[in-house]
Amino acid sequence: MRRALELLVLAAVVAVFLYIAKDKVEAFFYNQGNFYLERSLPKEAAKSYEKALMVNPRSWRGHFGLAEAYRDKGDYLKAAAEYKKTLAINPSSLNGYKSLAETYSQAGMHEEALNTVKSALEGNPGDAEIEKLSRDCCQAFMVSTLNKGTEFFLAGKSAKALSLVKNALVICPDSAVAEYTLGYYYFSSGDYINSELSLNKALSLDPKFSYAYKLLSQIYFRKRDFKKELFYARRAAALDEKDASAYNDLGLALMHLEQYSEAINYMKKAVSLDPDNPDYVFSLGSLYRDNKMFKEAIAEYNKLNALENDYPGLHNSLADIYDNLSDRNTALAEYQKEAQACREKLRLDPGNAEILNNYAYALSGLGQTSKAKEVVDGLIRDYPRYRQAYLTLAKISEKMQDAQSAVRAMEQARRLSAGEDFIKNEISRLSSYSLPDKGGGRDVSVVRFKDGRQLRGKIKKEYSDRIVLEVFLGSSSGEAVFYRDSIESIEGRNSRRED
Repeated sequence: MRRALELLVLAAVVAVFLYIAKDKVEAFFYNQGNFYLERSLPKEAAKSYEKALMVNPRSWRGHFGLAEAYRDKGDYLKAAAEYKKTLAINPSSLNGYKSLAETYSQAGMHEEALNTVKSALEGNPGDAEIEKLSRDCCQAFMVSTLNKGTEFFLAGKSAKALSLVKNALVICPDSAVAEYTLGYYYFSSGDYINSELSLNKALSLDPKFSYAYKLLSQIYFRKRDFKKELFYARRAAALDEKDASAYNDLGLALMHLEQYSEAINYMKKAVSLDPDNPDYVFSLGSLYRDNKMFKEAIAEYNKLNALENDYPGLHNSLADIYDNLSDRNTALAEYQKEAQACREKLRLDPGNAEILNNYAYALSGLGQTSKAKEVVDGLIRDYPRYRQAYLTLAKISEKMQDAQSAVRAMEQARRLSAGEDFIKNEISRLSSYSLPDKGGGRDVSVVRFKDGRQLRGKIKKEYSDRIVLEVFLGSSSGEAVFYRDSIESIEGRNSRRED
C-alpha cells in the first residue's frame, strides 16, 4: 500500500515537472533538430522535431522544422503537409507561405504553388518578397508548361500545345517567352495573323527580345512583303552585334530586294562570326555568284566543299559559274557530282523536293534534258506550289528550245513569288525568243540534238567542244552556245572552225 502511494506521488511530481519544463523540453528537441539540419542530416533532424512535437503538438516551429527536414530529404508531399500545419497554427508566417510555394514548385505542382502565393498576397498585399516569389513561381510554371508544350508540338499535337500555352498565359500573363512560343506555334501552322499578335505582345513585355523580331521577319518573308521583312531583320541585328544568324537573316532580306552589295556586307559578317556554318557560307557564295563576282563565289563554294561536300545545290552552283566562264569540262564534272550526291540521297529520301529539283537541274546541265524534264514534271505533280521547280522547268524547256513552255513555267514561278525583277526579266526575254529562217535559207544550219529536238540558225563559230549559233530575239539577233555532247548532227555548216 505504501509502495503504491509512493508511485502515485512520484507520477504527480513528474507530471508537475513536465508541465513546468514543457517549453524547455520542446526547445531542447527543436534546437537539436536545427543542429542536425544545419549539418545536412535531415533524417536525424526529423526525429528530433518529432520529439519536440510530441511535447507540444501545437508548436508551429516544430512543424516548420519537420517540413524543412522532409524537404531536404526530397519528400515534398510530407513537407507540404507540415508547412500547411505551420500555417494553420500561424497564418501570418511569411516563411511558411514562401517555403510551401517553393516546395510545390520543386514537386512540379506549379498551380498549387501559385495558389499559395495568391493566398500570401491576399494577407500581405504589396509585400516585395512575396511579389518576387510570385514571379519566380510563374517562371517555374512557364518553364514546365513550355517543356510540355514542346513535347506535344514535336509529337504533332500542335493544337494541344497551343491550348496548354494559352491557358498558362491566363494564369501568368506577363511572360514574353510564352508569348513568343505561342507565336512560333501559330507561325508553324501558317496562322500569321495570330502569330504576329503574339509576337508583338512578347515585344511589349520585352522590347529587346531579338527572337521575336527574327520571327516577324520570317513571317513577312512568307507573306512576300520583303520591305517589312528587311525592317524586322534590321531590328534583330541591331540588338546583338555578335549574332551571326541575325546578320544572315538581314543579308537574305536584302537579297530578296536584290540589294546585293549591302547584302554581301552583312553576309560576310555572318560568315566571319560563324565561319563553319555551311548555310552562311553557301548564302555568301550565292550572293557573289548573283553579283557576277565569280572568283569570290568559287572561293566561298570551295570552303563549303571542305565543310560539307554534298551540300544541296553546291555543285550545281559551281557548274553554272564554270559554264559562264566557258570552262565546260569543269562544269560537267560539277554537274556530275551533284547528280551523284542526289542519287545517293534519294535512296534514303525519295520524295525530298529540294533533292529532286537539284537532281533535275544537274541532269539538265549534263545535257540529259528529257530525263531532267521527266524528274521535274513528277516533282511538280507532287509539289504543285514548289516555286523552285518551275524555275528549273523553265531552264530545261529553254534548253529544249521550247520557249512557250519556258514562259509558262516562269509565269507560274512568278505567281508563287512576290514579283522579283529577275523573273519579270526572264519572262520578257523568253517571250520575245524566236527562230525565224532569216537570210533566205542559204546561211541557215539545222542543229539536231540527241534528245530529238532540232534548231535552225546561223552558226557563227565552232570550237572543239561547242558551237555559237545566231538566233533572234524579237527584231534583233543574239547568240546562244550549245555543247557538242548534246548535239547529234549539224546540217549545212556555214561557220569557220576556231580551236
